[in-house]
Amino acid sequence: MKCCVGVMTCTLHLPHSHSLKDRRSAVNSIKERVRNKYNVSVSEEAGETWQIANMAFACVAVSERHVEAQFGSIRALIEEDERVLMFDPRVDYYV
Repeated sequence: MKCCVGVMTCTLHLPHSHSLKDRRSAVNSIKERVRNKYNVSVSEEAGETWQIANMAFACVAVSERHVEAQFGSIRALIEEDERVLMFDPRVDYYV
């Protein structure tokens, strides 16, 4: 069986975050919602300030089209969250 692995990376800006606690609250909420709804792996790396977070999402599926659909849904979910702004989403595929 042929599988496709996709990895989407992006930077989140949290303009209303004024402490580490604010950032962690928003980022953890996004991580849990994405994991529960889309069954993908999520990784987070703290940025230089508490207003920046670098995220990575990994998905394994049978086709590139399915991976792209998952990532499109994840982007939409993040963009609906008023606490964050998404920058530089990038998707890499490994077939």
